Amino acid sequence: MSDTHDQPETPEPAGQVPAEASSSTESTPEPQYRTEASRDEVVVRRSPRYGAFMLAGAVVGAIVALILSVSFAPSEAELAERMADDFTYSQGQVFGFLLICGVAIGGGLGALLALIVDRAMSRRTTRAVAEHDETHRVDG
Repeated sequence: MSDTHDQPETPEPAGQVPAEASSSTESTPEPQYRTEASRDEVVVRRSPRYGAFMLAGAVVGAIVALILSVSFAPSEAELAERMADDFTYSQGQVFGFLLICGVAIGGGLGALLALIVDRAMSRRTTRAVAEHDETHRVDG
């Protein structure tokens, strides 16, 4: 690796030659740079992160599924009656069914909430001026 690329080049203002180049006796001219500035009017507004809202909704849906599966667990008598009728689901299966539904519904409600928040925040837009500087190398 050569030593010439270890330090980044700093652009010089247009028309000025670096001091070290003027004292050198080399015949190759030093590159010159020109900076162009442009201004644009932009609209600035905040918007929610949809993924975060959907993830939070899915987590809440999973917690609700856990609470529902534990809260409505059958008693020993109801479990014995269901086993006699050959109609039984374990508590883990019930939790799995509720988890699938809870995560899907919670994620959807989280996305809906994000849309509502986005709609409310879109009314609070402001205008600003953005400055964009571009530095170009000028071959002389």
